[in-house]
Amino acid sequence: MAFGSGISFGGLASGIDTESIIQRILQLERQPIQRLLIQKGKLTNRQTAVDQYKSLVGAVRTAAKDLNLKSTFQAVKASSSDTAVATITAGTSALPGIYQLSVSQLAQAHKISTSAQTDATSALGLSGTFLVNGKAITVSTNDSLTAIATKINEAGAGVTASIINGGSGNTFLTLTASKTGAARAIALSDVNGGNVLSSLGFVSGAANIRKPISNGAESLRFTDSVSTVGSLLGVTVPPSTIQINGTNVAIDFANDSLGDIAARINANVANVTASVVTEELDGTTYYKLQITGTSGTPAFVDDNGVLENLGILQRSYGNQLLAAQDASFSLDGVALTSESNSVTDVIPGATITLLKADAGNPPTTTLTLTRDTEAIKNKVKALADAYNAVVDFLKTAQSFDSETLESGPLFGDSTVSLVQDQMARALLQSPAGVTGPYANLLAIGVDFDSSGKMTLDESAFDAAISANLQNVMELFIETGKIDDPDIQFVSSTSKTKPSGLVGYTVNITQIATQATFTAGVAFTGTSTQEETITFNGNLFGNVAYNLTVPAGSTIDDLINLINQDSKLKDLVVASKTAGNELVLTSKKYGTPGNFTVVSSLPAGNDNSGIGDTEVSVTGLDVAGTINGEPATGNGQILTGDAGNANTDGLSILVKGGTTGDRGQLIFTKGAASVVEENLDAALDFVNGFLTAETNAIQEQIQDIDDRVAQIEEAIARREEFLRRQFNAMEEALAALQAQSAQLSSIMASAGLNNR
Repeated sequence: MAFGSGISFGGLASGIDTESIIQRILQLERQPIQRLLIQKGKLTNRQTAVDQYKSLVGAVRTAAKDLNLKSTFQAVKASSSDTAVATITAGTSALPGIYQLSVSQLAQAHKISTSAQTDATSALGLSGTFLVNGKAITVSTNDSLTAIATKINEAGAGVTASIINGGSGNTFLTLTASKTGAARAIALSDVNGGNVLSSLGFVSGAANIRKPISNGAESLRFTDSVSTVGSLLGVTVPPSTIQINGTNVAIDFANDSLGDIAARINANVANVTASVVTEELDGTTYYKLQITGTSGTPAFVDDNGVLENLGILQRSYGNQLLAAQDASFSLDGVALTSESNSVTDVIPGATITLLKADAGNPPTTTLTLTRDTEAIKNKVKALADAYNAVVDFLKTAQSFDSETLESGPLFGDSTVSLVQDQMARALLQSPAGVTGPYANLLAIGVDFDSSGKMTLDESAFDAAISANLQNVMELFIETGKIDDPDIQFVSSTSKTKPSGLVGYTVNITQIATQATFTAGVAFTGTSTQEETITFNGNLFGNVAYNLTVPAGSTIDDLINLINQDSKLKDLVVASKTAGNELVLTSKKYGTPGNFTVVSSLPAGNDNSGIGDTEVSVTGLDVAGTINGEPATGNGQILTGDAGNANTDGLSILVKGGTTGDRGQLIFTKGAASVVEENLDAALDFVNGFLTAETNAIQEQIQDIDDRVAQIEEAIARREEFLRRQFNAMEEALAALQAQSAQLSSIMASAGLNNR
């Protein structure tokens, strides 16, 4: 009988244990769930095993990828016979070689100091402004030596200010250039006739040319040539007059830019040329004023220190501790210098670090660059280790016990077997098109033992590398070879097929060209006003780039400005015709190198000659076919079209030459290349067939979960039905029992009355 929702008392009327009957019926109906859960457990174990397999195979792909790089086989080992003199490191672009190095002088950072001061903390009673490398430092009377050092360090002047405290009356402020080299000499000048620097003892004596150049002098480096000098230096200086070769020249820092000063000198001083030149330093373009004479260095008179502030002149250092100097050394007898002791441009691809020098008896060391065959061998070992880890894993995961009939989670897995088969085939193949004495990996010491593990005979491998490194490399990587020196293989895709020894015919119908612009008007004079040249187009990422050309510029100044600009120098080359027309040539070929150019001024012989109407400058893309199949050009790169039977994705670089048939490109895919491609296809996050298997297993697990949920819902409904039925039975029996009792009572009462 039911009493309240969800509560029942079975068999009260019938005496039958209805609850046990219901639970037994439900237990029988739950048996399919148990079978499904067992199936789900097996699928879960399989999914875990597939994930483990994917991880191990991913390690094989990584090792194969490392071996499918030309740079792997170009590794260079660098050594120095005397590491106290110099050390050397090398990248893959370095070529083997032996060099004799001798070092006569190390580069060092400029270091100067004040004269001895009382202490580091007392007020010095000095006031005024001075410049350190063009950065303004303002001192007040209550500033101590320590306070001045702090201000210098906060100015970002390219120096480090430090205190040496030797006791009372023996305290010094030192300035050390942040970088080594003669070009980093510290520039100092007082502003507005001040005497802070001289009072501290940093400078003394008369001013002389700070940085001599041929027949002239050069200023400090400035960040631009069009802003006023006062704003660039951060100082306020009243208008002043200097003399150059006895001729007065007015200079006003509040209104004059470097270009203005150059133009004024050119307009007023005979036989003297002033120009603004650029210098690329540490990735930044700087501007400098150069003043030269036609018959020698001009004479300068600078009563107000304006030329000192510009860096044309400077007083002597009061106490120079270390001179700014470049390193001096010789390599195989060739005398060389470097502003740094880390020399990166002498041996291509290598860095020499100079450590010890002697001018009288230069120490020497032998620098040796050799192919790093050990590094190559370690990459092959890494592939073997990764492959063997997969083999070990599958011994358990694909196992089958014929006695117990128990099997591993991946037993009979066709997808895993396919991946293993592809890897083994790739490692055992003889790549089509490879030439040389070694046809496959077996020939260079790579083999497989009875358990299926990859092995390496190191002696055989070393001998093969020593005998024919190119042949060994081709057994691993993808390569493209053609006799034409102006054509190079670039890359391929998994859809590109090896050509075999016959090769693919390369036919060129159009050679790529660079976009080139020639100004319509020759730049024959000196500019009298500032000009802005605006570049845009593909070459500039379709983002406008402005170049400001200061007044007083010549065609040569403009060319230098463009070729040394931090952005333009990587994109265009500026030159001129015999008639002084400006020529701009894109550094990129074809469509990627197309650009537009326009000037803020109408074309004239006193400016760039570009004109104020925008001009589009275009080049041609390379065009042709590979193996007779269509290909698309982009600059100098020609790529086989998608869908081609053989050359889909095959890219070559065509640097020049003539149109027509250019020879046969032999394209090969080595073992590492094929392994990498196959595993890329297997592990692709979207379309990989191992990914598909994982997804399929997950779908099966989800399907089981859904079926279990459906069965549970059906059982719940069945339970509800059974309880209603048994409750109805109990209620009916109870009613019958009540009626029986009532009849018995009536009959009993009737019998008594009859008596």
